[in-house]
Amino acid sequence: MRLTRRALAPMALAASALAGSARAASSARVDAHTHAFVRGLKLAVDARYAPDYDASWQTLLALAESNGVGRAVLLQPSFLGFDNSYLFGALKAEPQRFRGVPWISPSVETRPEDWEEMARIGVRGLRFPILGLPTPQWSAYSDMLGEALKRDWPIHLYVESRRLPEMLPFLLDGGHRVVIPHYGMFDRTLGPARDPGFKALLESARTGRVFVVLSGAYRVGPERARLAAPMLLDSFGPERLMWASDWPHTDTGLNRVTTYPTTLKTFEDWVPNEAARRTILIDTPSKLYGF
Repeated sequence: MRLTRRALAPMALAASALAGSARAASSARVDAHTHAFVRGLKLAVDARYAPDYDASWQTLLALAESNGVGRAVLLQPSFLGFDNSYLFGALKAEPQRFRGVPWISPSVETRPEDWEEMARIGVRGLRFPILGLPTPQWSAYSDMLGEALKRDWPIHLYVESRRLPEMLPFLLDGGHRVVIPHYGMFDRTLGPARDPGFKALLESARTGRVFVVLSGAYRVGPERARLAAPMLLDSFGPERLMWASDWPHTDTGLNRVTTYPTTLKTFEDWVPNEAARRTILIDTPSKLYGF
């Protein structure tokens, strides 16, 4: 049967609609743990890492888009300390595509209007990158935690898993939501099955207020992260999990271009259920960060 131009038109429209739907789904994907910076920014006095390369937010967006990811959550790099200027600039430049998680100093006054401005430009959480650092004197952060609680901003803990049994109850009892990166930060020597801190994390899933980011498998050991993935999925479900590239893979020798699709492919391999992947890639982070 010979198809006429009139008959082909609806087929073309349908194909175009499907392609548009696929593009929309890709643009809705969220990279839930990234960093951005350029050389020349002032480093923290006690910075444990000093990058000798640029990782601009423009480069991040272009790389993410080329891999079918349209939006990203920027977390303040620990080596920049409390100077969130570059992070805030990125949020203002791309308000539809970025959300931000700054690291705020408890010793510098943050006025009510400052909190409102942060909320307006897309701040949606507070970060505590305290790996290897002392546990905060939480009393000094009471006002800050109160502002986060008022806005339902999650608290991001970048901390050794062995400290989670102490820190999670404090924050959860205070009514906070908490985000833990890198497959739960388990001790790579112990692995997820033997780490008591990771066990405490899994038990915290019952609160419904803890989220884990499937990111940075290389930080805990790829094979052990692969073992942790189904444990996290079983305890938290896709509704409390998010995916992230951990770009630009700071303090590693990983390629900043080719590693991005590798992290996405690894996630797809370890979470074979398509509906679960969609929830983790789109629904959970979109709801948590207000995209």
